[in-house]
Amino acid sequence: MTVMTKDEWCEFVTEGARLGHVAICRPPGRPHVTPVCFVLEGDELLFTVSPDSAKGRCIARDGQVAVGVSDDEHPYRFTMLEGRATLSDDSGELLRVGGAIGRRYSPAEDPQEFAHVLAAAGFVVARVRITNVIAHRDLG
Repeated sequence: MTVMTKDEWCEFVTEGARLGHVAICRPPGRPHVTPVCFVLEGDELLFTVSPDSAKGRCIARDGQVAVGVSDDEHPYRFTMLEGRATLSDDSGELLRVGGAIGRRYSPAEDPQEFAHVLAAAGFVVARVRITNVIAHRDLG
């Protein structure tokens, strides 16, 4: 097992259409993990969320999140990105981030149409300021 450099883990998490798995803590301490489509912008990880979902409510309440990203090919790699998330209901940001997510995860579809579907459903942007990274390669 080898620790990944920042360049290595940034390349790894943005390669292809890897899903992230967002972990939050529901009251009164129950864990909750859900898959998300995301993009990385500098030291921030962005995804969209319904503000009325368990994930959206927990982020609004305390903002503590961890996002795991792994692969399924030997030798295995994984990252855990920890940080504090904030929610933004800015429509311009949602269209920009939703479009970027659409380009990454649904390249055959119109990314702006994808973003407009998110906006129509009332989604907001979750912006995770990454404060700690655990990233390893050559596992198994």
